[in-house]
Amino acid sequence: MCYNVLCDKYATRQLYGYCPSWALNWEYRKKGIMEEIVSCDADIISLQEVETEQYFALFLPALKERGYDGFFSPKSRAKIMSEQEKKHVDGCAIFFRTEKFTLLAKHTVEFNQVAMANSEGSEAMLNRVMTKDNIGVCVLLEVHKDLPGGGMKSHHSTEKTLLMVANAHMHWDPEYSDVKLIQTMMFCWECANNFSFFFFFFSQHCVVEYLTNGVVADNHKDFKELRYNECLTNFSYNGKNGTPDGRISHGFQLRSAYENNLMPYTNYTFDFKVC
Repeated sequence: MCYNVLCDKYATRQLYGYCPSWALNWEYRKKGIMEEIVSCDADIISLQEVETEQYFALFLPALKERGYDGFFSPKSRAKIMSEQEKKHVDGCAIFFRTEKFTLLAKHTVEFNQVAMANSEGSEAMLNRVMTKDNIGVCVLLEVHKDLPGGGMKSHHSTEKTLLMVANAHMHWDPEYSDVKLIQTMMFCWECANNFSFFFFFFSQHCVVEYLTNGVVADNHKDFKELRYNECLTNFSYNGKNGTPDGRISHGFQLRSAYENNLMPYTNYTFDFKVC
């Protein structure tokens, strides 16, 4: 299950003026959110826009009662905030059934830090990507032996079946389509040594093209003709020492979780309809 729960501080009348105040109130919404999560009865749950305080006060204890454990990380800005302020910083969370999985490792990807470390030769990387403090989280799970199916076999033990799950909330603004795509590249690059994915993204952007086809041209229109070329190769499957071919690849073989094509839309508001 993958679910953006809409952080309380973003559920304002300014953004959702067509929605009555009582329906935006967190005390009302959280009941429906938890009912929806519980009704899905998923083995793995990926949530975005989870407020730090609500993770520890609501989501973690409520789901632990139902046999889950979880991993959460807030956006990077929480590092420089007071204890009171960081309670209201949102982030990403992954929950899993403890009767089916054991947590072996966990990892947080801070996109602004990855951008800073790979910004050589690109002012756009510093001025556009590094200024966004979105994050991704990923966990490595061991599947219990009595469960059917399988994940990836460990290199260290043929007896273990591993499942790797990641969850990220990329920057939302369509004017920053380049940032969304580069953050996705960064996440794949970071996960290449670790994990596979659950993503929350808008399907009309080339993020889907990149994930589905495994490659995207380094001059794709979503890069907005900004100077990223010199540092994008750092996030390619072939690496900076590979032969440049005008494309950035991720090296995974990914399949859609949907049986058929994408749904017509997954988000519908007064003036915004998009997958």
